[in-house]
Amino acid sequence: MTIILTYQTLPSHIPALVHANCDDSYTIIVNNNLSDASKKDAIRHEVCHIMGNDFFKEDIDSIETSCHQHSVDCEVGEDLDFYIK
Repeated sequence: MTIILTYQTLPSHIPALVHANCDDSYTIIVNNNLSDASKKDAIRHEVCHIMGNDFFKEDIDSIETSCHQHSVDCEVGEDLDFYIK
């Protein structure tokens, strides 16, 4: 699985967001105003959304609650290819 990381200025209340691309890759946009540790946490959280296939679920509150509970345990495995843009 391919994940493209890009760092951009986002509103302060948005640490990161993820977009599913038409070529089956994903783009994670990370708020470049975060500390390095917070950037890593934000990336792990977005990877949790990818691994949970959250893009087609409707209940946003339960998606976020579940992802926040599991993102600490979310493993960034060797099967993920990260590219920094």
